[in-house]
Amino acid sequence: MAIKLLVSAFESSGKSTITSQLEDVLVFNFDHKEYSFKVPHANLKNYEGMDYLITQMSEKIKAYKERFGNFPKNIVFDTVTQMYSSMQKFNADKYKGFDVHTNNNKDTLSFNQFIEDTIIPSGINAIVVAHTAYDEATARHVIPATGAFAKAGSWLSVVNDAVFIEKKTNKLVVHTSGLKYPARSTLTDLATNIDIEQYSLQDHIHKLESVKSEATEFVL
Repeated sequence: MAIKLLVSAFESSGKSTITSQLEDVLVFNFDHKEYSFKVPHANLKNYEGMDYLITQMSEKIKAYKERFGNFPKNIVFDTVTQMYSSMQKFNADKYKGFDVHTNNNKDTLSFNQFIEDTIIPSGINAIVVAHTAYDEATARHVIPATGAFAKAGSWLSVVNDAVFIEKKTNKLVVHTSGLKYPARSTLTDLATNIDIEQYSLQDHIHKLESVKSEATEFVL
């Protein structure tokens, strides 16, 4: 069973490194820089509207299947915050006033529906990668967004599981839960804080797939 997982952190904290280590992965690179890891990826730098972006991603998934014989098992969106910024700029240039916010909300919903209605039913795991910012008012790490989406919890609101990579002085630590971080887990046997050298995103996903598969037996 396919899962959705959020990976978030500040800049240069190992997000792309751990997601590039996934098996049978296709990375959609939204950042305005070349993707440096030697795994199948698509650089989607030119944003021309959400419909255009979804069409691009669909074509890249088909191209992956044509080249490798199967659909990818994991798709990484790296980073959705950069995609979101490009979307906001596009709509701000195209619309005026309240229509900007209306189309931001509409396009965000379309992006998430593409994951929920197309990626997940195809048996492909969706790994959403996001940048974070520190909110002094709440003393929490948050994923920037605007409007109704921000109030709902941004990208954390559309996943059941999320990890946050904390950059400490001499090491990186993966947090799998905790109120201070955009992290949560549906697994009961997963450590709360894990040194990144001991953390495997692929193993984490395998555990989530197993638990979700078992849970479907109880659906009425």
